[in-house]
Amino acid sequence: MKRLFLILAASALLCAQDKQQATNVEFTVYLLSGSVQGTDDVPQDLASTVTQLHSVFAYKSYRLSESFVLRGRSGSASTEGVLPGVGLRYRFGYFRLRLSGDAPRTVQLDSLSLELSKPSGTKDGKQQYETVAKINTDLDMRDGQKTVVGKSSINANGDALILVIVPRLVE
Repeated sequence: MKRLFLILAASALLCAQDKQQATNVEFTVYLLSGSVQGTDDVPQDLASTVTQLHSVFAYKSYRLSESFVLRGRSGSASTEGVLPGVGLRYRFGYFRLRLSGDAPRTVQLDSLSLELSKPSGTKDGKQQYETVAKINTDLDMRDGQKTVVGKSSINANGDALILVIVPRLVE
């Protein structure tokens, strides 16, 4: 009887883990630029985040440089693109995603990375890039919570890139 209970418990645990790993997570990612001049230009849903950023950093204005959605589950996911107007290339991704079983659920990302680079010439006919800014971290976020992940300087003027992520579980 004890052995049957252990087998059933192990089976239930494996099913729960399979269900957890099959859950998709949709990340809404915002790349904000902080500047020493200008006025704020962000969507209404980021207004409270920018208000908090004003209280922490000395930037005069914040502007939404880019936003995108990336959906993934256990394992890795990545995307890349070009920031409009400035020609910087971005790469965003993570190595591994895990979910907590407790409510509110927590999304755990290992080796989250955002890298901005600019063209630096060609070599053997291929475009070469130079890294301008980089943010790397392991991170825990609650489902639906806006999280300011990090800030990195992007030029000699003192301007910065700020990474904000909102994870949403898609069952």
